[in-house]
Amino acid sequence: CGVVCARGCNKGNAAVPTGMVPFMRRKRRLERTVGPPLVLLLALPRCSGLYDPVHHIASARLYGNVDAYAYYYVDLLVGTPPQRVSTIIDTGSGVTAFSCSSCRHCGNHIDPGFDFKKSATAKWISCANCHGHCRNKHCSYSQSYTEGSSISGWWFRDAVHLGDTIQHNPAVYMNLGCHMDENRLFYTQKANGILGIRPPGRGARTLLQELFADKAHIDSSVFALCLAEWGGRLVVGGHNKSYHTGPVVYFPLSMSTGYYGVPLSSMRVDGREVHNKFGSTMIDSGTTYVYMATAAYIALKGAIEKYCRSHDNCGAIQRGNCFEIPKLNDGLGNFPVIEVVFRGQTTQ
Repeated sequence: CGVVCARGCNKGNAAVPTGMVPFMRRKRRLERTVGPPLVLLLALPRCSGLYDPVHHIASARLYGNVDAYAYYYVDLLVGTPPQRVSTIIDTGSGVTAFSCSSCRHCGNHIDPGFDFKKSATAKWISCANCHGHCRNKHCSYSQSYTEGSSISGWWFRDAVHLGDTIQHNPAVYMNLGCHMDENRLFYTQKANGILGIRPPGRGARTLLQELFADKAHIDSSVFALCLAEWGGRLVVGGHNKSYHTGPVVYFPLSMSTGYYGVPLSSMRVDGREVHNKFGSTMIDSGTTYVYMATAAYIALKGAIEKYCRSHDNCGAIQRGNCFEIPKLNDGLGNFPVIEVVFRGQTTQ
Protein backbone atom coordinates (compact mmCIF):
# COMPACT_ATOMS: atom_id res chain seq x y z
CA CYS A 1 0.00 0.00 0.00
CA GLY A 2 1.16 3.55 -0.28
CA VAL A 3 0.39 7.08 -1.20
CA VAL A 4 2.91 7.27 -4.01
CA CYS A 5 2.23 3.81 -5.44
CA ALA A 6 5.88 3.13 -4.73
CA ARG A 7 5.44 -0.19 -2.94
CA GLY A 8 2.51 -2.61 -3.04
CA CYS A 9 -0.14 -0.24 -4.37
CA ASN A 10 -2.55 -1.60 -6.94
CA LYS A 11 -2.29 0.73 -9.94
CA GLY A 12 -4.64 -1.17 -12.23
CA ASN A 13 -6.64 0.89 -14.75
CA ALA A 14 -4.78 4.04 -13.72
CA ALA A 15 -5.53 7.28 -15.54
CA VAL A 16 -4.78 10.88 -14.62
CA PRO A 17 -8.03 12.40 -13.26
CA THR A 18 -9.45 15.85 -13.50
CA GLY A 19 -8.62 18.39 -10.83
CA MET A 20 -4.96 18.70 -11.76
CA VAL A 21 -4.98 22.47 -11.21
CA PRO A 22 -5.19 22.33 -7.40
CA PHE A 23 -2.84 19.36 -7.51
CA MET A 24 -0.17 21.29 -9.43
CA ARG A 25 -0.45 24.20 -7.02
CA ARG A 26 0.95 21.85 -4.38
CA LYS A 27 3.65 20.42 -6.64
CA ARG A 28 6.49 22.48 -5.22
CA ARG A 29 5.59 21.54 -1.65
CA LEU A 30 5.21 17.87 -2.57
CA GLU A 31 8.59 17.87 -4.31
CA ARG A 32 10.18 18.89 -1.04
CA THR A 33 8.28 16.11 0.71
CA VAL A 34 8.50 13.05 -1.54
CA GLY A 35 10.90 14.09 -4.31
CA PRO A 36 10.26 15.15 -7.95
CA PRO A 37 10.11 11.64 -9.48
CA LEU A 38 7.15 10.69 -7.29
CA VAL A 39 5.04 13.85 -7.43
CA LEU A 40 2.88 13.03 -10.45
CA LEU A 41 2.12 9.57 -9.11
CA LEU A 42 0.00 11.23 -6.44
CA ALA A 43 -2.61 12.03 -9.07
CA LEU A 44 -3.38 8.38 -9.78
CA PRO A 45 -7.02 7.62 -8.86
CA ARG A 46 -6.33 4.58 -6.71
CA CYS A 47 -3.94 6.69 -4.64
CA SER A 48 -5.70 10.06 -4.63
CA GLY A 49 -7.51 9.42 -1.34
CA LEU A 50 -10.81 11.09 -2.25
CA TYR A 51 -13.87 10.96 0.00
CA ASP A 52 -16.16 8.09 -1.01
CA PRO A 53 -19.76 9.44 -0.83
CA VAL A 54 -21.24 6.05 -1.78
CA HIS A 55 -19.65 3.98 0.97
CA HIS A 56 -19.20 6.96 3.33
CA ILE A 57 -15.44 6.55 3.76
CA ALA A 58 -13.04 9.45 4.34
CA SER A 59 -9.45 9.17 3.17
CA ALA A 60 -6.32 11.29 3.34
CA ARG A 61 -2.76 11.01 2.10
CA LEU A 62 0.11 10.61 4.54
CA TYR A 63 3.55 12.05 3.94
CA GLY A 64 6.97 11.37 5.46
CA ASN A 65 8.99 8.19 5.95
CA VAL A 66 11.01 6.19 8.46
CA ASP A 67 14.51 7.65 8.09
CA ALA A 68 14.49 11.10 6.43
CA TYR A 69 11.57 12.44 8.47
CA ALA A 70 11.31 9.78 11.21
CA TYR A 71 7.55 10.29 11.26
CA TYR A 72 4.43 10.27 9.06
CA TYR A 73 2.14 13.27 8.86
CA VAL A 74 -1.23 14.26 7.42
CA ASP A 75 -2.76 17.58 6.38
CA LEU A 76 -5.76 19.09 8.14
CA LEU A 77 -7.92 21.98 6.97
CA VAL A 78 -8.89 24.08 9.98
CA GLY A 79 -11.28 27.02 10.26
CA THR A 80 -13.44 29.11 7.95
CA PRO A 81 -12.03 29.78 5.42
CA PRO A 82 -9.83 26.71 5.86
CA GLN A 83 -6.15 26.99 6.70
CA ARG A 84 -3.87 24.01 6.09
CA VAL A 85 -1.77 22.59 8.92
CA SER A 86 0.47 19.51 8.83
CA THR A 87 0.26 17.12 11.80
CA ILE A 88 2.19 14.00 12.81
CA ILE A 89 -0.26 11.12 13.04
CA ASP A 90 0.09 9.58 16.49
CA THR A 91 -1.84 6.56 17.77
CA GLY A 92 -0.06 6.91 21.12
CA SER A 93 -1.61 10.22 22.25
CA GLY A 94 -4.93 12.07 22.11
CA VAL A 95 -4.05 15.75 21.69
CA THR A 96 -4.50 17.46 18.32
CA ALA A 97 -2.53 20.69 18.35
CA PHE A 98 -0.34 22.81 16.08
CA SER A 99 1.56 26.08 15.93
CA CYS A 100 -0.40 29.33 15.78
CA SER A 101 0.65 32.67 14.35
CA SER A 102 0.56 34.11 17.89
CA CYS A 103 2.99 31.49 19.24
CA ARG A 104 5.75 32.89 21.45
CA HIS A 105 8.24 30.07 20.83
CA CYS A 106 7.52 27.99 17.71
CA GLY A 107 9.79 26.74 14.96
CA ASN A 108 9.62 27.19 11.18
CA HIS A 109 7.31 24.54 9.75
CA ILE A 110 5.90 23.44 6.39
CA ASP A 111 2.76 25.55 6.70
CA PRO A 112 2.31 28.98 8.30
CA GLY A 113 1.05 29.08 11.87
CA PHE A 114 -2.74 28.93 12.18
CA ASP A 115 -4.19 32.45 12.38
CA PHE A 116 -7.05 32.29 14.87
CA LYS A 117 -8.31 35.76 13.95
CA LYS A 118 -8.85 34.77 10.31
CA SER A 119 -11.28 31.93 11.12
CA ALA A 120 -14.92 32.97 11.42
CA THR A 121 -15.77 29.71 13.23
CA ALA A 122 -12.91 29.60 15.76
CA LYS A 123 -13.83 30.05 19.43
CA TRP A 124 -11.56 29.93 22.46
CA ILE A 125 -12.67 27.44 25.09
CA SER A 126 -13.63 29.47 28.15
CA CYS A 127 -12.29 28.88 31.63
CA ALA A 128 -15.84 27.96 32.71
CA ASN A 129 -15.79 25.00 30.27
CA CYS A 130 -12.13 24.11 30.77
CA HIS A 131 -11.26 20.56 31.83
CA GLY A 132 -7.63 21.51 32.38
CA HIS A 133 -5.94 24.57 33.82
CA CYS A 134 -6.88 28.18 33.15
CA ARG A 135 -3.99 30.57 32.45
CA ASN A 136 -4.11 34.15 31.25
CA LYS A 137 -7.89 33.75 30.91
CA HIS A 138 -7.41 30.86 28.47
CA CYS A 139 -8.09 27.14 28.89
CA SER A 140 -4.58 25.75 28.54
CA TYR A 141 -2.82 22.44 27.89
CA SER A 142 0.68 21.11 28.37
CA GLN A 143 1.87 17.84 26.89
CA SER A 144 5.22 16.05 27.14
CA TYR A 145 6.35 13.07 25.05
CA THR A 146 8.62 10.07 25.60
CA GLU A 147 11.60 11.37 23.62
CA GLY A 148 11.69 14.59 25.68
CA SER A 149 9.84 17.10 23.51
CA SER A 150 6.89 19.14 24.76
CA ILE A 151 4.14 21.53 23.68
CA SER A 152 1.87 23.92 25.53
CA GLY A 153 -0.80 26.39 24.53
CA TRP A 154 -4.48 27.27 24.52
CA TRP A 155 -7.55 25.20 23.64
CA PHE A 156 -10.03 26.37 21.03
CA ARG A 157 -12.84 24.83 18.99
CA ASP A 158 -13.21 24.98 15.22
CA ALA A 159 -14.17 23.13 12.05
CA VAL A 160 -11.71 20.49 10.81
CA HIS A 161 -11.44 18.57 7.52
CA LEU A 162 -9.20 15.50 7.36
CA GLY A 163 -6.76 15.89 4.44
CA ASP A 164 -6.57 18.81 2.04
CA THR A 165 -8.92 20.43 -0.49
CA ILE A 166 -8.42 17.62 -3.01
CA GLN A 167 -9.93 14.96 -0.71
CA HIS A 168 -13.31 16.68 -0.04
CA ASN A 169 -13.74 14.98 3.34
CA PRO A 170 -16.61 16.16 5.58
CA ALA A 171 -15.96 18.73 8.30
CA VAL A 172 -16.44 18.11 12.02
CA TYR A 173 -16.09 20.45 14.98
CA MET A 174 -13.58 19.54 17.70
CA ASN A 175 -11.30 20.85 20.44
CA LEU A 176 -7.88 21.84 19.13
CA GLY A 177 -4.67 23.09 20.68
CA CYS A 178 -3.03 26.35 19.62
CA HIS A 179 0.69 26.14 20.44
CA MET A 180 2.18 28.98 22.44
CA ASP A 181 5.41 27.10 23.11
CA GLU A 182 7.28 24.27 21.35
CA ASN A 183 10.43 22.54 22.58
CA ARG A 184 13.03 20.16 21.14
CA LEU A 185 11.68 18.01 18.28
CA PHE A 186 8.40 19.90 18.08
CA TYR A 187 10.40 23.08 17.50
CA THR A 188 12.73 21.62 14.84
CA GLN A 189 10.37 19.26 12.96
CA LYS A 190 8.90 20.19 9.58
CA ALA A 191 5.30 19.29 10.49
CA ASN A 192 3.28 21.99 12.28
CA GLY A 193 1.91 19.80 15.06
CA ILE A 194 0.42 16.48 16.06
CA LEU A 195 -2.82 14.56 15.44
CA GLY A 196 -3.49 12.27 18.38
CA ILE A 197 -5.85 9.37 17.57
CA ARG A 198 -5.50 7.14 20.64
CA PRO A 199 -8.51 5.01 21.70
CA PRO A 200 -11.41 6.78 23.45
CA GLY A 201 -11.66 7.02 27.20
CA ARG A 202 -9.13 9.66 28.26
CA GLY A 203 -9.27 13.40 27.70
CA ALA A 204 -11.02 15.28 24.91
CA ARG A 205 -12.58 13.51 21.94
CA THR A 206 -10.14 12.88 19.10
CA LEU A 207 -10.70 13.60 15.41
CA LEU A 208 -11.46 9.90 14.88
CA GLN A 209 -14.18 9.98 17.53
CA GLU A 210 -15.74 13.08 16.00
CA LEU A 211 -15.72 11.48 12.54
CA PHE A 212 -17.16 8.21 13.88
CA ALA A 213 -20.03 10.23 15.39
CA ASP A 214 -20.85 11.77 11.99
CA LYS A 215 -23.15 8.93 10.88
CA ALA A 216 -24.39 10.93 7.89
CA HIS A 217 -20.92 10.89 6.29
CA ILE A 218 -18.92 8.09 7.94
CA ASP A 219 -20.13 4.50 7.62
CA SER A 220 -18.58 2.75 10.62
CA SER A 221 -16.23 3.15 13.58
CA VAL A 222 -13.32 1.60 11.69
CA PHE A 223 -10.09 3.22 10.57
CA ALA A 224 -7.12 1.91 8.61
CA LEU A 225 -3.58 3.27 8.78
CA CYS A 226 -1.42 2.21 5.84
CA LEU A 227 2.31 3.08 5.88
CA ALA A 228 4.57 2.73 2.85
CA GLU A 229 8.27 3.37 2.35
CA TRP A 230 7.25 6.94 1.51
CA GLY A 231 3.91 8.26 2.71
CA GLY A 232 0.77 6.21 3.11
CA ARG A 233 -2.94 6.55 3.70
CA LEU A 234 -5.38 7.14 6.55
CA VAL A 235 -8.89 5.80 5.87
CA VAL A 236 -11.81 6.44 8.25
CA GLY A 237 -15.10 4.54 8.05
CA GLY A 238 -13.71 1.31 6.62
CA HIS A 239 -10.71 0.20 4.57
CA ASN A 240 -9.84 0.28 0.89
CA LYS A 241 -9.24 -3.23 -0.45
CA SER A 242 -7.45 -1.89 -3.55
CA TYR A 243 -4.41 -1.00 -1.41
CA HIS A 244 -3.79 -4.63 -0.49
CA THR A 245 -1.88 -6.81 -2.92
CA GLY A 246 -1.99 -9.85 -0.65
CA PRO A 247 -4.23 -11.44 1.97
CA VAL A 248 -5.17 -9.37 5.01
CA VAL A 249 -4.04 -10.88 8.33
CA TYR A 250 -6.07 -10.17 11.48
CA PHE A 251 -5.12 -10.49 15.15
CA PRO A 252 -6.77 -9.25 18.38
CA LEU A 253 -6.54 -5.59 19.37
CA SER A 254 -6.83 -4.50 23.01
CA MET A 255 -7.75 -0.94 24.02
CA SER A 256 -8.33 -1.45 27.75
CA THR A 257 -5.08 0.35 28.63
CA GLY A 258 -5.96 3.44 26.62
CA TYR A 259 -3.59 2.43 23.82
CA TYR A 260 -3.78 0.10 20.81
CA GLY A 261 -2.38 -3.08 22.35
CA VAL A 262 -1.33 -6.05 20.20
CA PRO A 263 -0.48 -9.61 21.31
CA LEU A 264 3.24 -9.75 20.41
CA SER A 265 4.29 -13.27 21.34
CA SER A 266 7.76 -13.80 19.82
CA MET A 267 10.45 -12.69 17.38
CA ARG A 268 12.58 -14.82 15.09
CA VAL A 269 15.84 -14.05 13.32
CA ASP A 270 16.66 -16.20 10.28
CA GLY A 271 13.93 -18.62 11.34
CA ARG A 272 15.20 -19.06 14.92
CA GLU A 273 13.21 -17.76 17.89
CA VAL A 274 15.21 -15.24 19.91
CA HIS A 275 12.66 -14.12 22.54
CA ASN A 276 9.10 -14.95 23.56
CA LYS A 277 8.33 -12.85 26.65
CA PHE A 278 7.25 -9.39 25.55
CA GLY A 279 4.36 -8.74 27.92
CA SER A 280 2.02 -5.97 26.75
CA THR A 281 2.85 -4.24 23.47
CA MET A 282 1.35 -1.13 21.90
CA ILE A 283 1.38 0.28 18.38
CA ASP A 284 2.58 3.89 18.30
CA SER A 285 2.57 5.56 14.88
CA GLY A 286 4.12 8.71 16.37
CA THR A 287 7.58 7.14 16.51
CA THR A 288 9.60 5.06 14.07
CA TYR A 289 11.55 3.39 16.88
CA VAL A 290 10.82 0.01 18.45
CA TYR A 291 11.15 0.06 22.23
CA MET A 292 11.44 -3.16 24.20
CA ALA A 293 12.67 -4.52 27.52
CA THR A 294 16.40 -5.05 28.03
CA ALA A 295 16.33 -8.85 27.75
CA ALA A 296 14.38 -8.77 24.49
CA TYR A 297 16.65 -6.08 23.04
CA ILE A 298 19.85 -7.95 23.93
CA ALA A 299 18.49 -11.19 22.44
CA LEU A 300 17.39 -9.54 19.17
CA LYS A 301 20.59 -7.51 18.81
CA GLY A 302 22.77 -10.54 19.58
CA ALA A 303 21.00 -12.73 17.01
CA ILE A 304 21.40 -10.12 14.26
CA GLU A 305 25.10 -9.62 15.07
CA LYS A 306 25.70 -13.38 15.18
CA TYR A 307 24.12 -13.81 11.75
CA CYS A 308 26.17 -10.97 10.27
CA ARG A 309 29.46 -12.32 11.67
CA SER A 310 28.95 -15.48 9.62
CA HIS A 311 27.69 -13.61 6.52
CA ASP A 312 30.45 -11.13 5.63
CA ASN A 313 29.18 -8.70 8.27
CA CYS A 314 25.99 -8.37 6.18
CA GLY A 315 27.92 -6.12 3.78
CA ALA A 316 27.89 -3.33 6.37
CA ILE A 317 30.27 -1.63 8.78
CA GLN A 318 29.36 -1.98 12.43
CA ARG A 319 30.00 1.09 14.56
CA GLY A 320 29.05 0.40 18.17
CA ASN A 321 25.36 -0.48 18.30
CA CYS A 322 24.72 0.66 14.73
CA PHE A 323 25.47 -0.59 11.22
CA GLU A 324 26.61 1.74 8.46
CA ILE A 325 25.08 0.43 5.23
CA PRO A 326 26.73 1.73 2.01
CA LYS A 327 23.62 1.20 -0.12
CA LEU A 328 20.60 1.49 2.16
CA ASN A 329 17.86 -0.27 0.17
CA ASP A 330 20.08 -2.89 -1.46
CA GLY A 331 22.22 -3.30 1.64
CA LEU A 332 19.30 -4.17 3.90
CA GLY A 333 18.72 -7.26 1.78
CA ASN A 334 21.96 -8.73 3.21
CA PHE A 335 20.56 -8.74 6.74
CA PRO A 336 18.56 -11.67 8.16
CA VAL A 337 14.78 -11.79 7.90
CA ILE A 338 13.17 -10.78 11.19
CA GLU A 339 9.79 -12.37 11.84
CA VAL A 340 7.40 -10.82 14.35
CA VAL A 341 4.70 -13.18 15.61
CA PHE A 342 1.37 -11.87 16.89
CA ARG A 343 -0.54 -14.76 18.54
CA GLY A 344 0.23 -17.25 15.79
CA GLN A 345 0.17 -14.75 12.90
CA THR A 346 3.64 -14.13 11.45
CA THR A 347 4.77 -10.91 9.78
CA GLN A 348 8.17 -10.04 8.32
